[in-house]
Amino acid sequence: MGGRNGRAPERGPITVTTTPYLDAVLVDVTDQTEPMEFELGRSSDWQDENLIYLVVDGRSLILDDATGRQLYKAMMKLGAYLGYDQP
Repeated sequence: MGGRNGRAPERGPITVTTTPYLDAVLVDVTDQTEPMEFELGRSSDWQDENLIYLVVDGRSLILDDATGRQLYKAMMKLGAYLGYDQP
């Protein structure tokens, strides 16, 4: 997928340096016929900021700081609701 070896796919004329935290093929539990490549990580090259990046089926997206914080808070709340924060 996109960020292997610390490099994400090219976005126009730039290529960003990344640290992937999740690099997986996701499968819908109700329809396993169309798996999706997914990557989540940190990008440090966009205007010298550490930002969250996503790669979904080869399409990359770098989130601004405010959106990254919203995503983090939502994932923490969802994980707690589902009990993922428990052993």
